[in-house]
Amino acid sequence: MNYGEYVTFLLATKTARNELSTAKGRRTWTDAQTLHLVPHFGPLELEAIRRRDVEAWKTQLALEVRAGKLSPHTVNGRLRILLSTLRSAVADHELAYDPTRAVKPLDTSTWETYTEEQPNALTVDEVPAFMAQARRLFPQHHAQLALGLATGRRPCELRPLRWKGETPDIQWKDGVLLVRRSQVLGEADHRTKTKARLRIPLPSALLEILAAHARDLPLQQADRSDLLFPSRTGGYQASSCLAKPIVAIAAAAGITKHLSPYFMRRTFQDLCRAAQVHDTVARAISGHATVEMQRLYSSVDGAEVRTGLTKVLALAGLVHGG
Repeated sequence: MNYGEYVTFLLATKTARNELSTAKGRRTWTDAQTLHLVPHFGPLELEAIRRRDVEAWKTQLALEVRAGKLSPHTVNGRLRILLSTLRSAVADHELAYDPTRAVKPLDTSTWETYTEEQPNALTVDEVPAFMAQARRLFPQHHAQLALGLATGRRPCELRPLRWKGETPDIQWKDGVLLVRRSQVLGEADHRTKTKARLRIPLPSALLEILAAHARDLPLQQADRSDLLFPSRTGGYQASSCLAKPIVAIAAAAGITKHLSPYFMRRTFQDLCRAAQVHDTVARAISGHATVEMQRLYSSVDGAEVRTGLTKVLALAGLVHGG
């Protein structure tokens, strides 16, 4: 059996065992195989694949990383799928030789996804101007952006939220947000990215924003769907729905940095720190499992560092005042 034939067999096996249980997981696995791995390894017989073949392929992609054409994280994602496929083949066919032995991922320690110039986050001072322009230019998205900034929600967690029906995710009486679904492709998955389910008590001011948004939904959307943030036809929003509005809002607010919809999750951490929200509380809201992940999503700006250092200098007796 060659690699391409085995991938077909393995996909059927994983599907039957529900090992690719989310639409995103299935899409990621099948895209990596059909677009990148099968074209390269497909004709090779499983028993003929050697570690040097894997390393040569990895080196070829590493050169594209150095040329700025690929991210090392992208390469490592494909590599993980390749190695897991080959390990399954070794086990299924009881092969004597394991071509994945000692194969390491590309080093990502010097790769900057976000930089000081492009942190994909707003400063605390930029948020009010941004939200004012959001209300003016795109009132239909104002509540969604407000909820994202206030709770650090991923866009895929905002899209499937339901405000009415048999299983609403907004518990209006108790003032609670239930984060228990995510939507990337097709129907929503009944779990989040981290498989954690969150119960977030919401302040009255945020509830009022969401309630006003629900009341203002056009009848054609509200009648067709229980979704809090539906598309024009009542279905799930496209994953790119907020991309162009965010760019237009930032430009109107005089903000020149690049922002993707994930800016809400990153900005949330900075807002919590400025509001002196305890780290444990911030993680309970955002759903970050570890301190390290929370720090990854934080972007400390110059003013915050300067203020902190001034306090240190004051404690050291080097300056007067805080």
